[in-house]
Amino acid sequence: MSATKVQANWSTCTFNSVTITRITAASFGPGGTLTDFSGDLDVYPTVIANLMNNPHASVTTADIGTMQGFAPGTTSTLTATLSDALKQSGGAIVFTLVNAVFENHDPQAQHAAFGSTTGTWKAFSSDGSTSPLSIART
Repeated sequence: MSATKVQANWSTCTFNSVTITRITAASFGPGGTLTDFSGDLDVYPTVIANLMNNPHASVTTADIGTMQGFAPGTTSTLTATLSDALKQSGGAIVFTLVNAVFENHDPQAQHAAFGSTTGTWKAFSSDGSTSPLSIART
């Protein structure tokens, strides 16, 4: 059977060679920002350009203890696999964020409920022109 082209559930996530388990949500974004230009008597933008990108990621997990082990400012690679809905070959997406800098996490829990925390990362380009975020199909 071929890949479904539908993904469900995060199966693997690592940062700084540490596996993060119990993932309930994750996101990876290129962080594109558009800048508008207008001048003279323009009442609408006449140029829209992507002048800056700020790649980022977040991972929500019930495994608070593992996330607590990451110090803000730690730089490493963050990878996560979003599985094919029917676990078919070629349908999973692997997100890789190199030069990922761990920013923060704020554990939360309420009475009689499971606790969780969302870790956040930002990333930088090593040369100013290569995106630190890439994806691959597996």
